[in-house]
Amino acid sequence: MKESNLLSMKTHKPLDSKQPDFVCRECGHKWGLWWDGGKYGGPPTHCSVFAPGKCGVCNKATGVTKPCNYGYLKEGWQKL
Repeated sequence: MKESNLLSMKTHKPLDSKQPDFVCRECGHKWGLWWDGGKYGGPPTHCSVFAPGKCGVCNKATGVTKPCNYGYLKEGWQKL
C-alpha cells in the first residue's frame, strides 16, 4: 500500500469510547470506520476470528467478532 494511502486510512476510536462487545459482519461493514460506502480502507493485511454469539448492534444471533476488527464503530450505531 502506498504511503499516501496509509496516511488517509481512518484511525481507531479512543479505547474509552463506548463500543459493543461484539459485532456481526453486516453491522461491521455498515458501521465500521474501515468501511465507507462499501469500500474497505483499513490495513492492507488483516484477519479476524468470528464465533457464534449475539451482535451488540442488531441483536442478531450469528457469527460475531470484536468491533476493533472493523476499526471500531462510527458514531450513531447506538441509535438502532
